Amino acid sequence: SLFSSREVQEHYDSVVAILGAFREENREWDTRPEVASTVLIHHQSLLRNKRLLLAYQNLRLERIKAFRWKCGRLPRATQDKLSAPERDFVKSYERILNSYQKQCRVDLTVGFFPPGENLLKVRVTEDLGVMEFDYIGEADLQVGTVHLLLHEEAERLIIEGKLEHLA
Repeated sequence: SLFSSREVQEHYDSVVAILGAFREENREWDTRPEVASTVLIHHQSLLRNKRLLLAYQNLRLERIKAFRWKCGRLPRATQDKLSAPERDFVKSYERILNSYQKQCRVDLTVGFFPPGENLLKVRVTEDLGVMEFDYIGEADLQVGTVHLLLHEEAERLIIEGKLEHLA
């Protein structure tokens, strides 16, 4: 990793020790420029680490949101790998999204592709076994097989990469 909490603590302890010793000497900054520059370097390191932490956390949250939009709810195995604040974020994000969808009476996670036709010709790219569909009933979705499915039924599986839309 780029930095650790130990590194942050070491910078903080160094600044506190330097400032404590400097105050005991009862001097002005311009009489000890090496102390001023040392404190400045440690302070800039702390600010850099803070920026890196915030950028990293923002990247993780953006990936969590993108995964949610691509695949629906996060699997339990994925949620177990998140930190406690990230799990709280997922719960809040789900709650807000679900509340909005209920108010609008629309599922925002489907409909990424405008339906040019009601039925889509799809090829199975991942073995899914037997699945139930409104239009065709049960279908055995084995790798390489081709099926005609309703747009609404096929879209989520296309987004997840389990089906391929054939034009």
